[in-house]
Parts: sequence; C-alpha cells; structure tokens
Amino acid sequence: MAVITWLIVLFLGIQCSVGEINTGCLTSVTEIYVYVTPLLIFAGNRLVKECGQNPKDLCTPCEPGTYTMDPTKYSCYPCTQCVGAQVTLQACTATTDTKCGCREGLTCGDESCSFCVKTCEKGFEPTEYRDCRKCPNGTFNDKVHQKCKPWSTKCSNPNEQIVFKGDALNDIKCVPVIPQTTRGPKVEPSGKS
Repeated sequence: MAVITWLIVLFLGIQCSVGEINTGCLTSVTEIYVYVTPLLIFAGNRLVKECGQNPKDLCTPCEPGTYTMDPTKYSCYPCTQCVGAQVTLQACTATTDTKCGCREGLTCGDESCSFCVKTCEKGFEPTEYRDCRKCPNGTFNDKVHQKCKPWSTKCSNPNEQIVFKGDALNDIKCVPVIPQTTRGPKVEPSGKS
C-alpha cells in the first residue's frame, strides 16, 4: 500500500508545473484540475476557490472600493471612509486601506484615527471627554496634546538649586550654586574720601 501511495505522489509531482496567471494567482497544474495555494495569491486579489479547471476562476482582484492584505480570505474589505472632521491622507488601494487624518486644530482620537478631537496646546492635557483642561497645579506640559507631568521635586545635580518652581508650561528651573569659597574677594567701591 505504501508503494502505491508513493507512486501516486511521484506521478502527480511529475505532472505538476508552476506558472503565473494574470488573475493574480500562481497555480499548480495537473491534467484535470488547477490548484491554487493561498500563499501564491498576489496582494490585492482574493481567493474564489482552491481548485477548478480554469485558473481564471480561482482568484479575482478586489472590487473598486475594497482591499485585502490577507489574500487567503474569500472576500475583500470595504475601504474606510474619512468623514466629518477627518481628511484623507492616503487613498485606499487594492492592498491598503484608506489612511485618515484630522483637519488643522484637531488630532486623531485613537491609533487608527477613527475619530478626531481638539488638539490640546502646551500647558493643557486631553481629557476622557475629548476636550482639554489646564494642567493642574504641580504639573506641566511642554508638548502639544500630551498628558501633564508632575514637577520635579529637586534638581538633578546636587550643586544646583531651584530658582523657579514651575508652572503649567515648564518644570522647575535649577541653576548652579557657586560656593562662597570660590568667589573672588569682595571689592570695595573706589572713590571714598
């Protein structure tokens, strides 16, 4: 039985050849059927069926307004539509979805930019209600549309001292302390009589 199975595999292997079909598939051909392996479907095409007598029936390009990044699926996905405050940064193709952004003064509200929110300026931070609030006392934000951070509590260098406690836009400000021993001698003003 094992010999018969081996002979069948050998016979089919001899009869198969690989070729490129303009429909977006690479196929293996036997005398009776054409087989397509999902890994051999070109991007922007979707699988129709895995085997058949006509290679053109196995794969088809995505219809206009659809795309696929996974050609092993039997369907393409509808392209995202940028709506409302969104603007189109990159149009949809057969292999990539639309890339949306937001109008000036607005920022993407999530990683996929499915909605837009008001851009929070420096000194403010975004809230869960999609608006902005001033940094609370003891915090600052020196970047656009970021969360406020607490002020530092001490200078990073032990030879510095705090000269500015911070505000909504800035962290504390430190300056080097000049030790008394390194200062020059005190000079009396001249011209005393």
